[in-house]
Amino acid sequence: MSIDLKKEREKIVSGSANVFYDEEVKITGERYTSHSFMEKEMDKVWAKVWNIGGWSNEIPESGDYITHEIGRESILMVRQEDNSIKAFHNVCPHRGNRLVHDDNGSSPSFTCTYHGWKFNNEGILVYAQDEDDFPQGNPCGKINLTEIPCKIYGGFIWYNMDENCTPLFDFLGEVKKYFDMHDLNGMKRVYYKVSEVPFNWKALRDNFNESYHLPMTHPQIIDYFDDDYKNTDFELFNTGHNLMKMKGCLPSLRDKGTFEMNEKLEGDLLNWNLNPKDFDGKAHLVREALQKQKRKLGSKRGFDHFERMPDAWLTDAFHFNIFPGTSITFTAEVCTLQRTEPHPTDPNKSIYDHWQMALRATDSENPETNPTMLVASPEDMVEWKEVDKHVVIFGEETLSDVADQDLDRSSAQQLGFHSRGFKGAYLSGQENRVQQFHNFIDRYIYDKL
Repeated sequence: MSIDLKKEREKIVSGSANVFYDEEVKITGERYTSHSFMEKEMDKVWAKVWNIGGWSNEIPESGDYITHEIGRESILMVRQEDNSIKAFHNVCPHRGNRLVHDDNGSSPSFTCTYHGWKFNNEGILVYAQDEDDFPQGNPCGKINLTEIPCKIYGGFIWYNMDENCTPLFDFLGEVKKYFDMHDLNGMKRVYYKVSEVPFNWKALRDNFNESYHLPMTHPQIIDYFDDDYKNTDFELFNTGHNLMKMKGCLPSLRDKGTFEMNEKLEGDLLNWNLNPKDFDGKAHLVREALQKQKRKLGSKRGFDHFERMPDAWLTDAFHFNIFPGTSITFTAEVCTLQRTEPHPTDPNKSIYDHWQMALRATDSENPETNPTMLVASPEDMVEWKEVDKHVVIFGEETLSDVADQDLDRSSAQQLGFHSRGFKGAYLSGQENRVQQFHNFIDRYIYDKL
């Protein structure tokens, strides 16, 4: 009797994963250290997918702009008079000079510092010195900035360097229905740090594509999240994206002694007008109680989106990996983005971003519980206001406790990727999203989508 090996493997996939990805590619160290592989990724992956270029609140007014560096490319995004945003390659089409050198600003036009060509906010050339001295004809209105697809969605500015790309919502696929349940447009970015880090961009992506590392790397989370893979749901989508649903307000069920209360749970209960003493020795009941209380009080505190959320969204962490380089984690009132993007020249380095967006409760029912209306950031409680980018020199300042742990592991991995002793990854079932991730990289590179 023949045995369908794939079906047999699917029977033992960790948690309630909806699909199992076979090993289409061996995950070896060369994928993280090779310059030639880095170039293939840039040409065939990054240039073909939708990327997040910025946070739309950064450029609220017509003429406001930001630039985003990815590899050796620079993208210029400009708010238009109709409130849309246009994206362009940040290069003067005359002789290839970098057009805009600032991270952000506001201007009615952009003038090249080399020969003075001037472009309006729509990317149209409106002035060229000695315009009558061009045998091909006056370049004004004819030679414009190279525009690329750009769309605002969920508060993010998305762009795609492929002018013939698939629409954004097709790219996001099943992910969009989850994003639409949240109040992303009502958020402010309250934490924004960027750092050049000493590892390939995929190392941290692998990390976020599995929960196997949680007990060893992040032991501090087990009193608030159930990190047991048997109780965690995984969804792997045919777009290359995936989702991990981890139960929150529930101490890890790996540890049979976790029914005792702790400060994190007590804080949540007090914030939602519940008495922690009612849960002494019954911490496993906090999750359900908070779901019911948030359902009851959410709209009174300004969280109208609670009404369209399933109960699990009110307490749990929903961790999305958006192929190729972005991880977005949702809780009921907070959205955290962490991403790594390729370094311009070195496969052993990458650029790491850490953002946190937060909603603020109006708390009309009980304003004295939070008179200053502070919100959570990855490091502490902060004012609910948009913050500027803060560039961190890696190792000299925290990027948050949990992120520091992940970045430390990825840095050590990069050293190991160069070792002759590393023959290739040997993955557990709960690490199958890592395999999915690498499979899709190769599908893009070798046109197998």
